[in-house]
Amino acid sequence: MATMSFKTISLSSSITTTNAARLGELTFSTIPKIIETPAAMLYVRSGVVPDVTYDLIPDNVTRLFEIPLGSLVDSMKNLEHTGSYGSFARITDPIYCPFHDSLVELRPGGSGNLYSSVWTKAGRQELNIERFKKLIKLVQPSVYESMFDGDTPIDKTTEKRLVKDRERSRRFLESSLGDKTILSNAIIPLVGGQDKRHRQIYLNDILSHISNNENNILGVSFEGFHSYGPSTENADLNSLKPIIEETKTKLIDYKNILFTMPLLWRPDNVIHGIDLGLDLFSGAYVAHISDRLIILSFLYNDKMSSNTLGAEYNINSKQYANGKQSLVVDCGCYTCKNYTQAYVYHLIQTKELLSRTLITIHNLYHYHGFFQQIRENLKANTWNDYRIMILKQYAIEQEKKE
Repeated sequence: MATMSFKTISLSSSITTTNAARLGELTFSTIPKIIETPAAMLYVRSGVVPDVTYDLIPDNVTRLFEIPLGSLVDSMKNLEHTGSYGSFARITDPIYCPFHDSLVELRPGGSGNLYSSVWTKAGRQELNIERFKKLIKLVQPSVYESMFDGDTPIDKTTEKRLVKDRERSRRFLESSLGDKTILSNAIIPLVGGQDKRHRQIYLNDILSHISNNENNILGVSFEGFHSYGPSTENADLNSLKPIIEETKTKLIDYKNILFTMPLLWRPDNVIHGIDLGLDLFSGAYVAHISDRLIILSFLYNDKMSSNTLGAEYNINSKQYANGKQSLVVDCGCYTCKNYTQAYVYHLIQTKELLSRTLITIHNLYHYHGFFQQIRENLKANTWNDYRIMILKQYAIEQEKKE
C-alpha cells in the first residue's frame, strides 16, 4: 500500500472559536497528488461511477474513489489473478474502502463473535477476520476502514448488545493492527451506538492502539449511530454533537488525525458535519438523488443567478416538459452547457439511459463545486456567512415539504 498522510491547516481564530471547522491536506507517497479537505469522495458502485464513464467525470470532482468492501466481496476470485483492484478496474487514483456501503441499509443480526457481515447484490456475506484481511490484501486500497460490529439500532439496542458491539469491534481491530501486511493507512471505527458511556469506554479501550500505531492510522470514523441506507439523508446531527465533541476532546493530542462518518450527506448536513470538524465525506448522496431523478439546484457560489427552483427539484415533472433553460442557470457542467430541461425530461419519458448519465454529471459537478466553495470560504474567513446561506436554502426546502 502507498503511504498516506494527513495534516490540518490552521484557520483564523474567528472561525475556530465558533465551531470546529478546519482545513486539511491528504498526500500520497506514490503519486504527486494533494487532496484538500473538507472533501467529498467519488462513490463507485460495482467498479464504476453510477451511470457515468470515467472520461465524463467533471474536472472539479475530487478523485478519491469510495469503494465499499461489500461491493468487492463477490470479486475475490477474480482479484486473485490481478495485481490489485486498481489495476483490475483501471483506476489510477487513490481508493478508500469503507467497511459498509452508505447507500445499503444494514439488517440486524449480521455479526457474531468471529465475523461481521456486509450486504451485496447476492445478499449477506459473512467476513471473518482472515477473510477480511485477505480481501484487503487483494484490493490493496490506499486507505481502508477496519472491520467492526456496529449492529446497534437506536430503538433495539440493549446493554448486552452494546457490550458485544464493543468487544467484537475491539477484537477485530486488534487483529487488523497485528497484521503488518495491512497495517498502513487504517481508518479506525469508533462504535458504541448512541450510548455516550459505551462509546467512551470503547475509545478508552483502544486509545493505546491509536497511540502505538499513530504512523499507520490515518483517521477515525464515527460508526454505530445508524443502520445506513436512505434514511440517513435526514439524520439529526445535532443529537450526535455532544458525543462527537467529547470523543474529539479525548483525541486532541492527535492533531493530524482525519475524521469521517458514513452518511448520505445532504448539503445542509454537510454544513453541520464541517461545524463538527469532519474532514472526509461519503459521495454516495449524488448516486442516491440521481437514482430518484433529483437535480441539485441550490446556490453555492455568488456567480450563480437566483432561481425559483429551490435547493433541489425533480426533473421528472410535467412542468419541465417544455423547459427551455438548462437544468440550472449559470451552471458550468457539460449537461447544462449542452442540454435543456425539456430534453432531459424527454429522455426520462422514453426510458433512455442517457437521462441518468446527464443528471449524474450535473449533480457530481454541483456537489463537488459546493465542496470547493466550502474550502474557499474557510480560507477566506467567510465561513459563517456561507454556512448561513446554505442552511437558509434548505430550511426553506424543508418548509415546502411540510
